[in-house]
Amino acid sequence: MQLNKVSAIWTIAHVAAELGEDEDWLFDIIREMEPEDGVIWVYGPPLGEDGTVAFTDYGIENLQNPIDIHKADRS
Repeated sequence: MQLNKVSAIWTIAHVAAELGEDEDWLFDIIREMEPEDGVIWVYGPPLGEDGTVAFTDYGIENLQNPIDIHKADRS
């Protein structure tokens, strides 16, 4: 997938709901992901808002590996 041809992004809240995972837990494990992995920050009004994390389709695919690693660590 070419990263410069992204046509949609999905918020962390949406991805957490789709994957059946806790949003705060996902936020903690994505700290090791980079924009090249398909994760980006989205900002909007009001000014000064912290923004939210969002994923490209590629980012959602790349999210599975950290999820698996962190689930294995919890066991």
